[in-house]
Amino acid sequence: MTFYYLMKLDRKIPEDRDFIRRRQGKKVHELMKRAYEIPFYRKRFDENHLTPEDFHSAEDLAKFPTTTRADIRTWMQEEYDAHPEMHERWTLFATSGSSGIPLKFMQTQRECACVDANWIRVLMFAGYHPLRGKMFSFVTSHKKIDPKKGDSIIQKFGLMRRRVVSEDNCVGDGIGDVIRELNEYKPDVLCFRRNCLVRMALYAKKHGLTIYKPKLYTPVSEMVDEMTRNILTEAFGDGLFDAYGSSETGSIAVLLPGADLFYVHSDTHVVNIYDDDNQLADDGRVIVTTLFKKDFPFINYEIGDRASTVTLDGVRYIKSIQGRVNDLVKHENGPETSALYLMKIPNGITGIAQFKFIQESWHTMRIQLVADPDNHAHTRAEIEDFIAQKMAELFGDEFRLIFDWMDVIPPDRNGKMRCFACEISETHPRTPFGENL
Repeated sequence: MTFYYLMKLDRKIPEDRDFIRRRQGKKVHELMKRAYEIPFYRKRFDENHLTPEDFHSAEDLAKFPTTTRADIRTWMQEEYDAHPEMHERWTLFATSGSSGIPLKFMQTQRECACVDANWIRVLMFAGYHPLRGKMFSFVTSHKKIDPKKGDSIIQKFGLMRRRVVSEDNCVGDGIGDVIRELNEYKPDVLCFRRNCLVRMALYAKKHGLTIYKPKLYTPVSEMVDEMTRNILTEAFGDGLFDAYGSSETGSIAVLLPGADLFYVHSDTHVVNIYDDDNQLADDGRVIVTTLFKKDFPFINYEIGDRASTVTLDGVRYIKSIQGRVNDLVKHENGPETSALYLMKIPNGITGIAQFKFIQESWHTMRIQLVADPDNHAHTRAEIEDFIAQKMAELFGDEFRLIFDWMDVIPPDRNGKMRCFACEISETHPRTPFGENL
């Protein structure tokens, strides 16, 4: 089924924008006809006096209400409870929880096959040949693969070659072993989390190691800021491509090496941007619709990120992805503010390889920093003074700053690395979903 869908999907980015719009509009209409048959979505049609005939373009989706993680969680639980006979035919997944609370969801075999085919063609967009190419990846990219078992028969014949390693090895001196294995394998494409790639780059600098530069590499699961992009390019070369997506939606868009804009996969997704008034805009919240999911579709899904976009000849492209909507600095006597302002601060001075802001209390901000071993233009004291000045410009004397200089910033428990974390506790409603799932 994966091969079947790979043959149906674009294997090159289409250039005809009129074709993109017409095809996408047709797929939107087909999806909404199917959604009209699903009770969860039928209720939303009826409550808003809509029918599938109201939807023939990406922009038409703005007429439909947004769908939150809480909505999906409730719907999936209802489906799971109502259809025990389907449990063996559904595959269960869970997000990492980087947005707050993990989301558990289901996919049919057909949807799983299309997700896999979509990722393969993303690699093909970047120039990777799925049969002849060699991939070096962390083990969670291939959930059914046991790295201890070695190559399959197909791989021994030189097809679909890949080597998977555990991210647990990418700590301490184990990073050196991963680098040596990478250098020995010489893959065409490297797929690791961003924080693993950064740790490898910094370890190589510190210990004078050379890293093999693959033709292509992608930091999956985490966004790439400009500082990280510079570190990765220096260590791994110019083959960086950035694939944007999520566990629940699959790969949504790709920024190819040398490109200025993310291309949204127009045959499988729609991306709209809403402002704070829920109106279509160029900058704001990312709202995703999965065109390929017909059994458990995500329609106008609030993925939780913000982005800046541009529309060219009626086709939307993503300029930059700016981070989670819930990355918010909390204030004891005022409204929350976006942590995006914090994340821009370290980019204003050289000498920093990694950073993370942690709001520990209403008035305490811990700032973890890793020095760039090859850039000594500023002392640590100068860097701290610069950050303190910028923090004061944003927040006055609201926060006491604690600076921690580290060899490497560890990822969160879910394996991801976020640039901001708020440790002020909140009370979340209990959800029954997942105990029996």
